[in-house]
Amino acid sequence: MNRIDRRKFLKMAGASSALAAAATLPAAGWLLWKKDVLEFRAVTGLPQPPLPGYASYVIRGKVDLNAGSGTITKALYAGPPDGMSSIAWPGLSREVRVTGVQRSGDVVQITGLVEDPSQLQKGESPNVDIIVNRVEGTARAQFFGMPVTMTLK
Repeated sequence: MNRIDRRKFLKMAGASSALAAAATLPAAGWLLWKKDVLEFRAVTGLPQPPLPGYASYVIRGKVDLNAGSGTITKALYAGPPDGMSSIAWPGLSREVRVTGVQRSGDVVQITGLVEDPSQLQKGESPNVDIIVNRVEGTARAQFFGMPVTMTLK
């Protein structure tokens, strides 16, 4: 029986794990674009730089690009993106029904409506517009009427 050198084994295991991880995640961030279905997760810290982030604004979505339909979840979590907790700020999570999709190369513009308008704060619009740019690895959205640029993760 052949002896296996522990260092060689660990190098091979590490290399194969890194290769598998690289194959599953695109360089731009957490973004799956399979057969006209776009799945994404975008995150930014709030308040925006140069101020330190105390909360993380997260948008997750699964969108059928051909049908122009899907669902998106918007939520605000305690802690900055690099130390985000699983605790969502009460009253600031929104479920969005996708109503339209426009696609131009690697850029997708998504429009939608908040499912339960009774959750909205005073002056908050039920209309949602998100632009996902696969090349830049960003998503642009609104947070209570203020534009934010998010990183795809």
